[in-house]
Amino acid sequence: MSDARAIEAVTETLRTIVDAGVKRVAGAGAHAITLPPHEVTASNDLRINVFLYQAEIDGALRNTDPISAVPGEQGQPSLPLILHYLITPYAPNADDIQAHRLLGGALQALHSHPELTPADLADAAPYSDISRQVESVRVCWQPLEEKDIYSLWSTFQAPYRVSTAFELRVVLIDSATAGQAALPVLRRGSDGRGPVVSATVGYPEIAEVLPPRGQPSALTGDQVRLAGTGLGAPAVTVLLNHPRLAAPLRVPPDTATGTEVAFTVPAAMPAGLGTVALALSTPATGEQVSNEAAIAVGPQITSPLPATVPAASHPPATLTLTCRPNVRAGQHAVLLVGGTPVAAPPVTADTSSLTFTVGPLAAGRYPLRLRVDGVDSRLIADRTTVPPAYDPTQAVTVT
Repeated sequence: MSDARAIEAVTETLRTIVDAGVKRVAGAGAHAITLPPHEVTASNDLRINVFLYQAEIDGALRNTDPISAVPGEQGQPSLPLILHYLITPYAPNADDIQAHRLLGGALQALHSHPELTPADLADAAPYSDISRQVESVRVCWQPLEEKDIYSLWSTFQAPYRVSTAFELRVVLIDSATAGQAALPVLRRGSDGRGPVVSATVGYPEIAEVLPPRGQPSALTGDQVRLAGTGLGAPAVTVLLNHPRLAAPLRVPPDTATGTEVAFTVPAAMPAGLGTVALALSTPATGEQVSNEAAIAVGPQITSPLPATVPAASHPPATLTLTCRPNVRAGQHAVLLVGGTPVAAPPVTADTSSLTFTVGPLAAGRYPLRLRVDGVDSRLIADRTTVPPAYDPTQAVTVT
């Protein structure tokens, strides 16, 4: 995901890398510029020009769903761009030896940066959130044939200078059109289940992860049951892992039998998709670890929701929520107001408070869901009731 300043951010990051490269070989007086070739005038400075001469669509990613959308939701795909740059050195008095020194420094710098890392992008262009996009921005050499060189410099209407071309892919620019996130289905068929097949294996295996009350995800403090085979041992430890954790959390079980282990989700488990496994220890075999099963941990809105939100007209309203567990730095938070997703600003430090700009929306009553890394807060309080219903406390009235 990236905002509309992504192209600017990539150009500035590339210029910064090239600038550092030429300074290493030619001294502090050398610097990188970003000008159209016909605007580069004679100067006594050592300069190297970074010029974006073409932007095109990456067809392989043209129809890829937005990363913030989960299966079944609709959203405009991001705009995937390939940016083509021309690197041209300029030295005073048309001294090609000095120009070649600049070109060598720039090429060494780019060879050492096969991709623009999130740290490169965040340092050079903190005004853009391109450093948070999942796809990496790769720096690729682009060979130019003689006819390509002739076409380019004829278009520039500038005297030819020795140059090299690079393409940077992929730069994703988010659509400004909001997607649609359908509300959860309350009930499917008679019981919402298909056929179940199980087999006995010779090692501990978790077959099902069962949050309470038929929920698809657990909350911190919930007791979750793990059903499977071979789960009995004198010592059992639950291992919880998550991309935002440096090491798995080791949690003691509440109960443990050969076919089921129950544990309480600790407050240190971040929201989002993680994994759960069991470490079973016996005096004879030592510690044996089961398979990893997926576990979804949802955020929980802890602040009281306002009775009304004045978001039916301009300017949009600001809505601040607190939640648990804390949203970790780099996690993606979205507030779903009915079926309309509203993204939070980039999360740069762990926080329990999120602010959203809501509206304009039509006046009415809207269910609210907080989504962190693809997992929603609980909108249906108890899925075992018949018929299930949305939690009336998780909604606001837009006026």
